[in-house]
Amino acid sequence: MRLHPYLISFTMYSMISFSQDKPYQQHAIDADLEQCHAVLENQTTAGMIECEYTARIAWDKEMNKYYKLLMEVLKPVEKKQLRDSQRTWLEYRDNEMNFAATFYKNMDGTAWLVIHAGRLTAIVKQRALEMENYYEMATFDPD
Repeated sequence: MRLHPYLISFTMYSMISFSQDKPYQQHAIDADLEQCHAVLENQTTAGMIECEYTARIAWDKEMNKYYKLLMEVLKPVEKKQLRDSQRTWLEYRDNEMNFAATFYKNMDGTAWLVIHAGRLTAIVKQRALEMENYYEMATFDPD
């Protein structure tokens, strides 16, 4: 089944970009994902799922990068709270991904497999952007 990659990208990212207060600047990972979807060979169900998987791994690395950077600048009590929060988030992530797998598995049509892969990417992306935002706030220097 062939789906237009821009339709999928728009659907997945429109909520994120329209909900931001500042002008939207495309993240490099999103740009790479968009380029991956645009490759003719990736305009299959398997190709689009692979593109999403690659993006999800990149977002996971981004999340871990900012988590570590944030831990370097936080006060001891904040470090403990962030560690606890991250552990809780990891549990949420696993449960949400399990639910999504069951939910989308029960839908008819292979397009839902691609949408499922996009949902998994979005879960990790959201947390990565939260970690980045916390780090930017913690290291903000108004001068």
